[in-house]
Amino acid sequence: MPVSLNYVVKRTVWALLVIIGVIVFSYIFLYLAPGDPAYIWAGRPRGVNATIAIMNARRELGLDKPLPVQILLFIKNVFTGNMGVSIEYKQPVSVIIWRGLTATLELLIIAYLIGVSLGVLLGIYSALKRNTRLDHGLQVLAITLANAPSFWLAIGLIVALAYLTGFTGYGRVDTRLAIATGFRPITGFYLLDSLIEGNIPVFIDVLLRILPPAIIVATYPLGLGIRMARALIAETLGEEYVKAAIAWGVKRRTVIWRYAFKGTIPSLTQVLGLAFAYSLVDAMIVEIVFGREGLGSLAYHIIGKSDFPLVIGLMITVTAFYIIVNTLADILQAMIDPRVRL
Repeated sequence: MPVSLNYVVKRTVWALLVIIGVIVFSYIFLYLAPGDPAYIWAGRPRGVNATIAIMNARRELGLDKPLPVQILLFIKNVFTGNMGVSIEYKQPVSVIIWRGLTATLELLIIAYLIGVSLGVLLGIYSALKRNTRLDHGLQVLAITLANAPSFWLAIGLIVALAYLTGFTGYGRVDTRLAIATGFRPITGFYLLDSLIEGNIPVFIDVLLRILPPAIIVATYPLGLGIRMARALIAETLGEEYVKAAIAWGVKRRTVIWRYAFKGTIPSLTQVLGLAFAYSLVDAMIVEIVFGREGLGSLAYHIIGKSDFPLVIGLMITVTAFYIIVNTLADILQAMIDPRVRL
């Protein structure tokens, strides 16, 4: 087994400690921040009975208890599957976050299908054309894409689309089209849901709207894929087993894909897997620019709203996302590469 029980236990304990730390520090920070969640929960009351309404709201939210007790109760609720109710939206935090998480994940997955596949192909081509003008040009392109600010790229693309085509890709789906065709989300992944329902018009609309932001999010994995694939393929082509295959007259295509590329898969999996987690921030920023539903838009709209259950729920979700993706990347590398043991 490439993954030991000891690794699983240590990783789980570490993840739980990190999440508890995030809850504690987030709760303290929000507790000290200006604003009164009880005032919002009570409906922003005014008049002579406002004080009584706010006091009752504080009691309902558990804010009348000492801070350490509040934190312990919140941690207990989180680990029993209850992240509370959003003060601003009056809905369960888990429902709101799941709706945003599926939207963000859908964008990330499409972006990575574009960025990684194209980046690896260009990186391999660049390695085969080492020290040529094309190679140098691709390296400059890779560095530029990997370091380009996604916020400004998103603004530039949305302006260009509006000017050239009149279509900006704003939003996640055309609401009128969804209502007219009877579209009802099932899993929260609109592309998948529209296919399940056989709703082709909605599928096309969702696809057209997700491609522009996905292209922006794909710039980082595209640039990283070019650089990593180029470096790894160039190094692997110098290995003795590759040289031996060439000397034996093995076809060029077989040498590249069966020998050289196969040897780079573990390292590419590790690096691009970690990059998937880092691209979450890019996806959240791009969502705001394109007016898409998701974790980014959700975070943007609750800033300054004193909605501590939802804010902490978002922090927990992002933290858990990073931990899970990093762990899966390690496990996948261990499964692919027999030299790696966890």
